[in-house]
Amino acid sequence: MSNATTRELTAIAHESSAQRLEQAAEPVGAGRADEPRSPRLAVALAVIVAVGALLRLVPLRSVWLDEAISIQQARLPYLAMLHDLSSTDVHPPLWGSVLWLDMRLLGDGPLAVRVPSLIAGILTIPLMYLVARELYDRRAGVAAALFAAVSPIAVWYSAEARMYAFYIFWSLLAVLGQARAIRRGGWLDWGLFAVASAGLVYTHYFSLLQLCTQHAAFAAIVIHRRLKREPGGRRLLVGWLSATVVTLALLLPLVPYAAEQVGAFVNSGSTGPAGGAASGGDGHRFVSFYVALANLVWATWGYHSDAAMEQLVALWPIGLLVVLLLLGRGRSRSTALLVSLVVVPFALAYLLGSKQRTFFEIRYFISVLPPLLILTARAATGWLRNATARATVVAAVALSMVAGLGDQQLNPSNPRLYDYNGAFRLVNQEARTGDLILFAPAYLEVLVRYYHPAVTAVPVSGGVPLPEQHGGRTFLMASYLDNPDNASLVGQALAQLAAEGRTVQRLEHLENVTIWILR
Repeated sequence: MSNATTRELTAIAHESSAQRLEQAAEPVGAGRADEPRSPRLAVALAVIVAVGALLRLVPLRSVWLDEAISIQQARLPYLAMLHDLSSTDVHPPLWGSVLWLDMRLLGDGPLAVRVPSLIAGILTIPLMYLVARELYDRRAGVAAALFAAVSPIAVWYSAEARMYAFYIFWSLLAVLGQARAIRRGGWLDWGLFAVASAGLVYTHYFSLLQLCTQHAAFAAIVIHRRLKREPGGRRLLVGWLSATVVTLALLLPLVPYAAEQVGAFVNSGSTGPAGGAASGGDGHRFVSFYVALANLVWATWGYHSDAAMEQLVALWPIGLLVVLLLLGRGRSRSTALLVSLVVVPFALAYLLGSKQRTFFEIRYFISVLPPLLILTARAATGWLRNATARATVVAAVALSMVAGLGDQQLNPSNPRLYDYNGAFRLVNQEARTGDLILFAPAYLEVLVRYYHPAVTAVPVSGGVPLPEQHGGRTFLMASYLDNPDNASLVGQALAQLAAEGRTVQRLEHLENVTIWILR
């Protein structure tokens, strides 16, 4: 953490004790949104954003399966891409449309295809400051921005050519619009909420979990104001209904598209929200306690090896005690809203996961990340009375996330890392004319098309398709071997190659990719 950021956190921590904890009677959005700005604050935010941008650019991961699927779709003519998405995919068209335009402007290199996600991810950092300041104060805002900059899961999806960085961005905008609409009730505030709500649904259908929670919050506040005869209840009701009408109007063009996707999904008998192979789900109809806690750990400290996850999840009793302790201090309507935006989508996703295991995956309800980070920022800056202690807690939380980020990005045991770039580079360096690549499972074909190796590549499917008179070497490339079907397929292929007199000369293990070189 830079000296400038540390100094600013310490200075902010010295704000008057009257602002330490919000009172329970404060309405949603009754934070210090109109606090005067300071040069030190601007410098601190600039440093935080710069650090966050750098972390999202380095290191650059290999394009993996889900990204390759999106890239292949975006290579089609625009209308053909929309038709392909509606008939073979289950995601709304916004991300595909953005990627389609991005590739026409910048190409399809690993960095180029991730530019939209990088932009959304970087913009999320100052947006976190705005939302936390709107709900609480600038002290919480700076801490929330810092946490967003170093959050492992936010960094991960900001550097992936998929829609999840957009998902986080729109979810934050929707919360900002809601908080301002409740506090001020201006038409621009309601317009922001309506546009952000539509943007969420056009990005990911699971965002409806957040939107249902937000509309329930609106209903609760309207009812409360009517029962307590508080002023502004009628104005809030009119604004809420108007924003809802605008949101529905913006979503009308999506209805036939979504209906076609539902029909294709039902007819295909698919088991997951996105690319069954890529989702990594096992299709079991049970979400264990461990899986639920693992998703919460992922949201806070990122993806890690199975051994590390077991150790982190084992700490859940301590985490529960901390949560209970924090819930007993400084409750407010702003806090209640944020807690509901974490708990309700998580619980609903858990219920969906009980019907289909692959539905319960943190990226599908990643909208819980911003409120989770803001609540953490509020607890770190508003609970303790001593200014130095507050700054120390903020720094400790940020450093724990940095440690998680380092392990996530650099530990080869991370099950989410796939070194396809290294695998195809190795094959291109080793392969000669007459050599052959066999790959398994067959859906890796989209990656073969993306990395376009120098020699012929064919899938292993129901046997080894060796051409006649094949005298060169054979490169057997396999991934997703944690799937028993894939492991069995590769085992059969190796047995067939051995029966034909081919022996393994070399075995290469990369992150979640294995290559056998046979002659």
